[in-house]
Amino acid sequence: MTRDEFLLEMDQILNLPAGTLRGHERLEELTNWDSTSLITFIALAETDGVCVSPSQIGTCSTVADLLHLAQVESTPS
Repeated sequence: MTRDEFLLEMDQILNLPAGTLRGHERLEELTNWDSTSLITFIALAETDGVCVSPSQIGTCSTVADLLHLAQVESTPS
């Protein structure tokens, strides 16, 4: 999954308009970032074969941290 595809999936998980997330957003400032979205993020990461635990997510403070944790590739320039 590319970075852009991941961000679009995260927009959907968080009920945001497509193209909202860029990576710099702080998780604590996202009103829809809750236990349900956390579990959905884990499932999203697992579709790419990446096993993520809730404790690992607890160390993340930004959407970019989630990207890194999910081992999402950057889109080629």
